[in-house]
This record gives sequence, structure tokens and C-alpha cells, in this order.
Amino acid sequence: MLLGLALCFDHRKSRDMASMSELSSPKQHKYIWYALFGYVVGLITALAAGVLTQSPQPALLYLVPSTLGPLVFHSWARNELSELWNGGSPARSEKVRTMDV
Repeated sequence: MLLGLALCFDHRKSRDMASMSELSSPKQHKYIWYALFGYVVGLITALAAGVLTQSPQPALLYLVPSTLGPLVFHSWARNELSELWNGGSPARSEKVRTMDV
């Protein structure tokens, strides 16, 4: 679910950038790659812990911090943590805007 959230956030940020007519690199907001990297690291760690201890390990113990950590740090460094955590304001449709006027 966190990877889906990161993908949706990337899509919304790229759509907002396109609507503001800014010329930026397409790889500017790619939170999905940070989340995916963290997921891979957490999965490898969970598998290694299971093999080394010869007992079942809760995978979420490794997956959640390793996936959430890079996302939170990267968004904090870009001053987008509150937008990522709380979600952006809902997009208003053109019909609603004309009704407000």
C-alpha cells in the first residue's frame, strides 16, 4: 500500500508540475524508487534474518521501517513531508469552479 501511495503521489506531483508549465526533469519527483529500494532492502533483511535464525520472522518488522524510512527522509529533505503524509488538497473540477463564481 505504501508503494501505491508513493506512485500516486508521484503522479499527482508530475501532473501539478505539468499544469504549472514548469520545465523540469521527469525524474524530479520519483518517490516510488525510494520506496521500492527500501522494500527490496527490507525483504532481503527479512529473508536473511529468517535463514540465519532458523525461525520464522515477522517480515513487517523489517519491511515497514526500511520502506517508510527513505520516503519520510526524502520528503522531509524536499519539504514535502506534510503533503505526502496528509495528502494534498483535492483537485477541484472546472464545473465546481464555475459554480463558485
